[in-house]
Amino acid sequence: MTRLEIRTLSRKRLGETTEAFWSNSELNTWLNVACKDVAYRTKCLKANGLLTTTEDTSEYALSTNFDDIVSILEVEYYQDGTTWKKIPSTTREELNDVQPGWKSADSATPTTYYSDREEDVIGFYPPPNGDNDGAYARLYYTYEHSDISDDNNSPTLPVPILHLAVVDWIVATGFETRGYQDKANDVWQKYYTKLRDYKVERNREKEDDEIIMKSDYNL
Repeated sequence: MTRLEIRTLSRKRLGETTEAFWSNSELNTWLNVACKDVAYRTKCLKANGLLTTTEDTSEYALSTNFDDIVSILEVEYYQDGTTWKKIPSTTREELNDVQPGWKSADSATPTTYYSDREEDVIGFYPPPNGDNDGAYARLYYTYEHSDISDDNNSPTLPVPILHLAVVDWIVATGFETRGYQDKANDVWQKYYTKLRDYKVERNREKEDDEIIMKSDYNL
């Protein structure tokens, strides 16, 4: 659906086909906020990229390397410049419990990572030594939806049900601005149901893919 189609459908459901109460600009703003909310809650926009690590440096700013990142899914490290290996995540609290004095550890081959989106940081333990200095960390992550600025453009959300969820978000917000809270609550319920249905179906697809891969492997 294009921005115009989403806005037109939203207006029909709000019972207003012209700009009598809500301006196009206002609905366009809500549409962009809705797309970001959908992407954040479903983690449906995914990408990967390299982060350059520096010898003896544990922590790096996420936004410097991935300015639209929402969450990290997994991390691989090119250990000693020879082998890509998935490394597990940890937390500072866990490191404090399991590896007392970890902040003063000697540089070596990173074997785990921790992150904090609010603090805009990703860290590696142990910090990389000279053999692990370079574009050696690959992050698989979800990212934020970019704003739509033209009526002919469409959200980059992957499936139609999520476009319809954007409509729900706009309609629910519109009802709230008029004080129609009961109507708004009903639409919010539809919104969250669509997000849940998407995630259920996506998990089912992953399970099917795993079954197919295992079957192929056993042939």
